[in-house]
Amino acid sequence: MSTPERPQVAWKAIEADAEVVSREGETAGRVSRIVGDHNADVFTGLAILVGAFSGERFVPAERVQGIWPDRVELDLTSAEVQELPKHEEAPTVRWQPGALGGIFSRIFGGRRRP
Repeated sequence: MSTPERPQVAWKAIEADAEVVSREGETAGRVSRIVGDHNADVFTGLAILVGAFSGERFVPAERVQGIWPDRVELDLTSAEVQELPKHEEAPTVRWQPGALGGIFSRIFGGRRRP
């Protein structure tokens, strides 16, 4: 199933619309976006399109077996890919220690009491 004559690449090199291939070697979908933190170099998984009207499905990183720029191979069957959960964008929360005096100052109006 894999392509040994071409070296694999890092997750950051996956091209938009790369083919997603099931364990049986069948096209299971297309990469719609990479899920992870580029700055921290953390690969969480892939959002893939499996059909015209099914929306994005989430493939966890541990189910990815091989990565090439234009192709991603999974350890899932085509049927298992169809059963993957829908991808939902996780909210990003940025917290800065000491900003506004902590949570209590945000709750109590940002004023510090002596």
